[in-house]
Amino acid sequence: MEIDNIQKALQIYFDVMYECDLEKFDWVFHPTSSLFTMKNGGFNLRPFAQYRAEIATRTPPKSVSQPRVDEILQIGVLSPEIAFAQVRVRIFEKIFVDNLNLLKFEGRWMIVAKIFHHAETIAT
Repeated sequence: MEIDNIQKALQIYFDVMYECDLEKFDWVFHPTSSLFTMKNGGFNLRPFAQYRAEIATRTPPKSVSQPRVDEILQIGVLSPEIAFAQVRVRIFEKIFVDNLNLLKFEGRWMIVAKIFHHAETIAT
């Protein structure tokens, strides 16, 4: 049952990446969430507000009819309120592998941390 609910949250996450829909963004990302990666050899942190602003100004891949690529690679349930997922998603010519940490708030799974990696670039 929880896997189904986590999958629903991940589908909304995929919709956010494809549509840049802020209503869905606010539904799936907890307001205290942050993103983490390594960029040019250095640690990169983006808090919720900064990432939300980036999504708000990003051209949605859907608007240019980009083929949609999103895939759940793994889901792990650590407790009734804690889970993680590894997903693969395309944003324009880039394929990312994202590790998402989720917590269940008032019956809803929300992303509290995202660690991501630019895994490959698709030739266009």
